[in-house]
Amino acid sequence: MKTREVVIALTVILCFVLCACGQRKPHYVIGVSQCSDDIWRDKMNGELRIATYAHDNVELKFASANDNVSRQIEQIDRFADMGVDLLIVSPVQGEVSKAIDRAYDKGIPVIVFDRRTPSNKYTAYIGADNEEMGRNIARFLASQTNGNARIIEICGLQSSSPAKDRQSGFDQEIGRHGNLTIVELLQSDWTEERAYQQMDSLLSTD
Repeated sequence: MKTREVVIALTVILCFVLCACGQRKPHYVIGVSQCSDDIWRDKMNGELRIATYAHDNVELKFASANDNVSRQIEQIDRFADMGVDLLIVSPVQGEVSKAIDRAYDKGIPVIVFDRRTPSNKYTAYIGADNEEMGRNIARFLASQTNGNARIIEICGLQSSSPAKDRQSGFDQEIGRHGNLTIVELLQSDWTEERAYQQMDSLLSTD
């Protein structure tokens, strides 16, 4: 799912939730808890700001966990204690779900986006079909190599749902092509630096 499609979906739900809140408050505060801090997240935050320009009674508050579970739990609890009118969360990983549950149980509408949690305590989920994304990458490789290649697979943060789903879809599709072989699996934790380190280490091995 492209960034703009995610933002459009968030905006539609945001407007629905605000309308559903009626006249409870003349001013609405929305807490946005990002799992990390990168170009993609910055763009989403920027477009969320743009989406609120038509509503002068909406205030966005952003927090980034920088891939730290404990930090994100603290940030979500702080938003909940503030009594935000809406919470938007991209979870670092499943352990964050307890904090999301606490906010939801306080009556705060929660939008989970990009990454899933094991809990069903949320108002809406917005995200891509990551398994299909993995399958599409494998199909592309098969088409470019005539179905005959040795592959180094570089994955994201293994504890995050997109990384798990993309790897699952990729591996399933690769398994359908007898001459496509995954010879090495590397974990990059979603960072370019980590991916370079992993590849450099692999290529330096005698």
